[in-house]
Amino acid sequence: MHSRPNALLPICLLACLTAGAAQGQTTTDAQREALVVQARQGALQTSINGLQTLYYQTQNVRVREDLVALLVRADRYQEALAVCSGCQTDDYSDSELANLAGAARSAGDFPQALVLFRALTYRNPANAQGWLGQALVHTDMGNHTLADISLQQYNQVAGTTTAGLEARGYLAARTANAMQELSARQALVAQDPGNTSELHALYRLAVGLGASSAARRIMQTNPDTFTSSDRLWLTYYEGVTDIRLGIHTDQPFRVRSGLDELNSVLSEPDAPPELITIAEYDKVVALAELRRFSEAEALAVRLENQHGQLPSYVSRARAYALNGMGRPDEAITLYESLIRQSPEQATNPDDPLNEGLFFSYTDAQRFRDADKLLQQWMSSEPEQRLDFTRTLRIENPNYQKVLLLGVLLDAWRGRAEEASEQLAAYQNQAPADPYLWLMKGDLERSRGWPRQAEDSYQHAAPLLQPDNQDAARHGVLLARLQRGQWEGTTTEVAKEIAQARPSATRDDLVREWRELRAPQLSSSFERSEGQGSGTQASREWQYEVLLEGPRNSSGSRPFAQRIGQYGEFEGENLYASYNVAGYEWNLHPATLKLAAGQGTQLNEDFLALAELRYAPTDHLTTTLAVEINTTDTPLRALRDGINADRYRGELAYRRDERGAGAIGVMATDFDDSNLRQSIYGYWNQTLYHLDRWQLNGEIQASTSRNDDVEASYFNPGRDASLAGVLTLNYETPIDYRQSFIQSLSIGSGRYWQEDNDSENTWAVGYKHQWELVPTVSFEYGIARERAVYDGTPEYDNVISAGFVWRFL
Repeated sequence: MHSRPNALLPICLLACLTAGAAQGQTTTDAQREALVVQARQGALQTSINGLQTLYYQTQNVRVREDLVALLVRADRYQEALAVCSGCQTDDYSDSELANLAGAARSAGDFPQALVLFRALTYRNPANAQGWLGQALVHTDMGNHTLADISLQQYNQVAGTTTAGLEARGYLAARTANAMQELSARQALVAQDPGNTSELHALYRLAVGLGASSAARRIMQTNPDTFTSSDRLWLTYYEGVTDIRLGIHTDQPFRVRSGLDELNSVLSEPDAPPELITIAEYDKVVALAELRRFSEAEALAVRLENQHGQLPSYVSRARAYALNGMGRPDEAITLYESLIRQSPEQATNPDDPLNEGLFFSYTDAQRFRDADKLLQQWMSSEPEQRLDFTRTLRIENPNYQKVLLLGVLLDAWRGRAEEASEQLAAYQNQAPADPYLWLMKGDLERSRGWPRQAEDSYQHAAPLLQPDNQDAARHGVLLARLQRGQWEGTTTEVAKEIAQARPSATRDDLVREWRELRAPQLSSSFERSEGQGSGTQASREWQYEVLLEGPRNSSGSRPFAQRIGQYGEFEGENLYASYNVAGYEWNLHPATLKLAAGQGTQLNEDFLALAELRYAPTDHLTTTLAVEINTTDTPLRALRDGINADRYRGELAYRRDERGAGAIGVMATDFDDSNLRQSIYGYWNQTLYHLDRWQLNGEIQASTSRNDDVEASYFNPGRDASLAGVLTLNYETPIDYRQSFIQSLSIGSGRYWQEDNDSENTWAVGYKHQWELVPTVSFEYGIARERAVYDGTPEYDNVISAGFVWRFL
């Protein structure tokens, strides 16, 4: 880093403090000079206080000059600028103008500094301080062409001076003109070979240019100038150079190399404290870039406790780490503070702070804030901008970035279809843009179309540089895991996790693979008191506990299940339970589930299950299932010694994330010679989804036919039902990937049963769902419903609960 030169201040201070020494010794002058002497003797604060009092009493110009000079010397720039708030530029002497201009620059008020320095050159075009000051301020403001012109004017007035060379070096550093800076530094060293600060600057510049050998040669040529501490500093600069180049060129191995060099400096017991501090600051940056977020945050917390507020570049790295750790609210606080401190960094073309703030907003589900940010950002970004020479117009990368972030935001807010359409329009304009294909794959995967997503990722891969195809490879693997193609994929996943460079897509791969393989325990419970609320069987209490083992490398897993039922009939308590063990084979694109078990209490017979699911596309899934001694046998049938086998076939269609449904046929063969034949169908549709609100609708239809058998269980000759349900969900974010969802459902329908009149049915329910992913989710709810049982309407209260616990 290059600090701003302050070559003007000593000259101005000396001129001001000695001005008026030859003047007549009035009482005011005598008091003023006495106070100035106190300042020279070290009583700076006492002198300032005395001059302030004297100036307010006398309004003497010479007193004001000395007061301004001492305030600037004390780094109290704002107070210096406020000494004479009513003064015009013409009211100030040359020395005051120079001092106040330097104070304004030091305070960061570059426009005011420029006005004051210009006043010096307007008053006297030969005033070298005015031209030098303008050059420095123009450099601060990024007006590099004007800075160069001012330096030329300065050289004409003052010739080649140390201050001019320093200013030239500063301008070269700000414009990344390393060769020009090198020339300036070399000239400074040639003027004064004993200038150790310039020798140090020269070797740091050599390190910045990647010329470590040249830097060490400078040290060897000037052994008396450089100490062992300086050599540690050289190692530090080499490490920081590697880190910065690694970040700029997206080469993590260079960042790791730089981190190793920083660690070697930090391990030295004789390292200067200030070097230790700055090396640890840069270590935070390196750790965050390598996505070692927990280490970066722990170090940042320690440094903040030790040294107070962190430098802005360290706070930025910490914000990045916090968001990567799933703590977006804390990241938002840091990003917003950084933008308030440096508003221009919000839209920096190379690395805009707005981008990090946007992702933090979306991770915290503050979608309205993210949308507002993008709108404000877009209003300040033209489609094209001037290049660094400010003579040619080039494509504005920020403009393109905002457009694509808008697509992502639409998808995350629940408008995935609109996002896909907008992305398709962009692809029509730039069909060979690999990043649009990567985004297309991400959208398709989030919409439940992993096969289409894989095609998009594979389309992107050849359009990317060979050493920059990680995102495409990781996308393909994620898509294959999502659709169940585990065979062979898990080997590639393990290889990528071990060898791929740190990246967001690698982190996604680690997380998805870990969560998909994890064993889990789930349970559900439902209690009601009515005799029947549907068309298939009477209602009883029921609970289910399911333990699923970890998936192996092929995606298969064992499971064990416990099902319990309770009912009451004619004053008799009825109990039945089942213990089941099975295995789920992943035979992509098919899944085969086989299970066997034993019933207890009312049903002590053996039971078995075989289910085959086949998903040939992203949209269609077929299911065939056979249940011997099905666990859905009504308790009243079991009481009468009647078991049942069930045969089921289903065709499910999933259009996209908003619409899915199925049609199915089912036959239940009871031991009492009754064959229940059923047809059912349903369709779920998201009617509205934006941010936290979601409205879903469902249509259900079913019909059944039963043999004419005398039975105590619900057994209509023929029946049919049609119902619709609206469910309104409201999600309250708790933390990253954690939320509380409230659901209100209202349903209505019509039920017909042979030999009975048609009846209306309805249901109203309210449910809470706590998503504490990836480990736990649980829900509970209550409903009030009107059902029909053998032509008789009945009203019932239903209580339900359930949870899922993953063992990660």
